[in-house]
Amino acid sequence: MKLKSLVLAMVAGAALMAQGAGAATVNRTIPVVTADDGLGGFNAHFGDTFAQSTSGSTFTDTFTFDVGTPFDAAASLTSSYLNTPQTKDLLITGLSLYRYDPVTKAMLGTAIAGVNGTGSAVDAPDSWSLSGYGLTSGSYVIQVNGEVRGVGGGAFGADLTISPVPEPQTWGMLLAGLGVLTTLAWRRRQPARVHIRRR
Repeated sequence: MKLKSLVLAMVAGAALMAQGAGAATVNRTIPVVTADDGLGGFNAHFGDTFAQSTSGSTFTDTFTFDVGTPFDAAASLTSSYLNTPQTKDLLITGLSLYRYDPVTKAMLGTAIAGVNGTGSAVDAPDSWSLSGYGLTSGSYVIQVNGEVRGVGGGAFGADLTISPVPEPQTWGMLLAGLGVLTTLAWRRRQPARVHIRRR
């Protein structure tokens, strides 16, 4: 009887270990390759692909980039996957943007959470977006979280647009210039005055 209990315990333990081995967490950190937009900002395209060997895993991909001036940011993400019967093979569960310390990797401040715009159809491809305004210069991360649920794996692709925010001095100069132009336009519309000398 003891031998039978021991064998059953070993089989159960092996099953749990096999199940735990498939449920690994995949963490990747990848620098974003940027393309200058010619206007002081940049654009970037990035993503990741998951094979059958990662089935049953959760993942966290962090895409890093640096910005030297205050900026506005917008990002969007879509997924594609093979659809194993009754399983959406790749599921995106989160998209966020945050500032971080490149030495300690710690998050600085609060993350900007993405909005899940995935359609309501059964197993619709994931669609996420986010935007942030008036962000300070520094090191940033776009983080993508998800699950590889089926053997078909899948992929996601994302894009990022960074636009510089004019500094307060620039706004002041712009407003002063508009004031000068308004004054000049007003003077031009005034009728010419003729001065008559009296004797």
